[in-house]
Amino acid sequence: MNFRYGRPVPPEGSAFAELLRRHRANAALSQVELAKLSGISDRALRDLEQGRRVPRSQSARLMATALKLTGDDLTAFLAAAHPRSAPVRSAPPSTDGLVGRTGELRSLLDLVLQARHRLISITGPAGAGKSRLAAELAVLLHGRTDLVVSTLDLSAVTDVALVGDLVADALGCGPSRLAPPDRVAAHLRDRRVVLVVDRFEQLVDAAAELAALPRRCPGLTVVVTSQRPLRVRDERVVALAGLPPETAAELFVRRALLASPEFAVDQDTAAAIETICRKVDHLPLAIELAAGWVRLMRPADLAERLTHRLRYLTDGARDLPARHRSLRTAIESTLDLVSVGARATFGRLGGFDGGVRLDDLESVLGRCLTELTELVDINLVRITPDGGSSRCTLPDTVAELAGEQLRASGERDDVRRRIASHYLGGLRDGSTVFGPLDAANIRASVRWAVSEDPARLDADTAMALVRYYESTGRLGEGAELLSQAGADDFPVLLVRAGQLAALRGDLEGAAETARRALAAAAETDYSTRTAALSLLGLVAVEQGKPRAAMTHLRTALVAARRSGDDAMLGRVLNNFSSVFAEIGRPGDAFRQLEAALAAKKRAGTGPVDLGRTVFNLAFLALDLGDTATAVSRAGEAVPLLTTGGHTLLAAFAECTAALALLGEDPAAAAAALRRTDLLLAHSSGGNGNDRVEATVHLRASVVRHGLGDAKAAWRELAAALRISLSHTTRDRDAVAEALELHTRYLCAHDPAAATVLLGASDRLRRKKITPFATAARDHSVAVASAVLGHDRWAEHFEIGRAFDDATLTAFVDGLAGQSAYRQTTSPPAMSAT
Repeated sequence: MNFRYGRPVPPEGSAFAELLRRHRANAALSQVELAKLSGISDRALRDLEQGRRVPRSQSARLMATALKLTGDDLTAFLAAAHPRSAPVRSAPPSTDGLVGRTGELRSLLDLVLQARHRLISITGPAGAGKSRLAAELAVLLHGRTDLVVSTLDLSAVTDVALVGDLVADALGCGPSRLAPPDRVAAHLRDRRVVLVVDRFEQLVDAAAELAALPRRCPGLTVVVTSQRPLRVRDERVVALAGLPPETAAELFVRRALLASPEFAVDQDTAAAIETICRKVDHLPLAIELAAGWVRLMRPADLAERLTHRLRYLTDGARDLPARHRSLRTAIESTLDLVSVGARATFGRLGGFDGGVRLDDLESVLGRCLTELTELVDINLVRITPDGGSSRCTLPDTVAELAGEQLRASGERDDVRRRIASHYLGGLRDGSTVFGPLDAANIRASVRWAVSEDPARLDADTAMALVRYYESTGRLGEGAELLSQAGADDFPVLLVRAGQLAALRGDLEGAAETARRALAAAAETDYSTRTAALSLLGLVAVEQGKPRAAMTHLRTALVAARRSGDDAMLGRVLNNFSSVFAEIGRPGDAFRQLEAALAAKKRAGTGPVDLGRTVFNLAFLALDLGDTATAVSRAGEAVPLLTTGGHTLLAAFAECTAALALLGEDPAAAAAALRRTDLLLAHSSGGNGNDRVEATVHLRASVVRHGLGDAKAAWRELAAALRISLSHTTRDRDAVAEALELHTRYLCAHDPAAATVLLGASDRLRRKKITPFATAARDHSVAVASAVLGHDRWAEHFEIGRAFDDATLTAFVDGLAGQSAYRQTTSPPAMSAT
């Protein structure tokens, strides 16, 4: 017999068939119309009206809803559907190779069998496999003899009023005038029963009624699948996310073999499968839909096409519900569960790239926390920590749909404008400190402004972008973006792209970009011309060409004075100080910096601009041997730089203070070093900023050595050398100075190794040694030569001078593990012993 649409009935027909025909006629509905409204097939409805079978309880409820039956009519209709009062134990749904949920399934079994929690919600985003996991649980529980398992699929139910009766029917309660909770309590008493309810998300308003049942029935456990938690007392939530990467790949392969038995996995295919799974957030439904494409294309081809996920994650098996045949349908069915306001907020979230901090979201969209909570509850939006704030993100596939809905709403231009105003305006006026995770929104804002509102990209905004990309360590990304966005129509962006390139150490690229900016800038565009000339001067300093640098900067100074922009004047004076430091005139460099600071203060520049110049004063004061001024100025610089979000430069300032304090107050130096380490841990290195970070570590290693931790100091120095020695700029002078400072603490117990380091520093140094380093060097030379004698000292010094970069790094690595230096017959094989 066929059990698909209902229980078999006697051939003579039933009272239910007569009631069904009469109520359908009264409602003026055809069989096809009623079948569609009820979610059953036309054939099933014909069989029911002809009396060949009676419906299952759930089908009867759905037809009663479609016929709008109430009162006595509803009672009689449902009673006729149950000619026998004996409870019917529902058959378990079938499962198909559940993959990757063993841990969750084991946890659910433990919760159910131990009755630790008697209301369990399986939640997660669309496509996470909630229904399949619940079905597998039901199958396993059906094998036990000590409990009864019933299942109830509510996917086609939207009327909250039906939930109580449907649950009672699923538990085998016969017709009664009692309210559903009372029927269930009277029927079950303390019998051990598990009810698995699928697709409850559209009926959460009935959650309180469902939650009351386990309290009244000591042996009842209810397991619910829902895309959002029920948010009732005693609920235990089991939240599903994407599969682990290896399991996701296994699921892809299994489904691919079903689609194409000839499918085979090699090394390249495995890499493509990994990419596919990552692009679909490791969601089981998305993986299965993606795997079906192996009938047509290789995984590598699919991986390339999954930029547009919704276009390809379709074509599921025809015997699956619609929501399981397309990821788009699955997500859209989720959106049907939230309010109109939440759907509007969802679309507007599609205007953000890479997520958005909660504070920024409210600044752009206004008060939307209620709507956002709905989207979070339904697993469309994720909340993750972002520093001291919370960040809203959308999975890539969900974000794709949100972007489509934003475009369709007609609000896209307005939302993009508001986003650009917030991010570019916040950078420009310094009102908001943005972090590395905001880079995608800033990038999108720049591109929007280039095409829609070029006036936003003025000199102040361009400078603010430089500060952002420098402080977050995204120098390469910033240089590429500003270079592309600037082209020849926006010379102000070109020159700032060049500045970021210079910070990365790409001096030739920086100079070329600066020359392009000069050629594109109008004669009266003093701001851009000043910045370009100043950049050319800075590049010349880095290249060891002080005369060329001075020529560029003098021309820049004229343009800056014509512009009347004190902030620009301050930056030129700041760069002049670099030239004087390069040619060994630190006193003149210090005076230029004081003038630059005064100009910047007159202009009211932001904390990073001020902090940079104050830090440079601290740096130069230390070079001059004025440790008190170095400590004082570094103390001023740190809060300015941290306020502006430039934690890496703040770490450099703290480290400078530590080095200045080392000889006079070791305890204070140790405290400053701890603050340096903390700031480094929170800074954004990489992508070019590793140069600055390496320089901080060069100096920090000296402080660590002076405080007695020589082994850690040598390890830190060796790691920094690998980065600093890869550049041919002033970084090598910083290495030379660090080596000289280290010898002060090495010469007493290993004068030979100290002398080798002095020889190596002599090879590296390009400019005149500073007074601070001179004091350390003179002390080391005196101590080492007294122990070794003049001839041996000179021999070890020449060995150090002969070291290439790799040999020097290996030598320092040796010092990290050894306590003394030993000369061998072959200098490149030198090692510490």
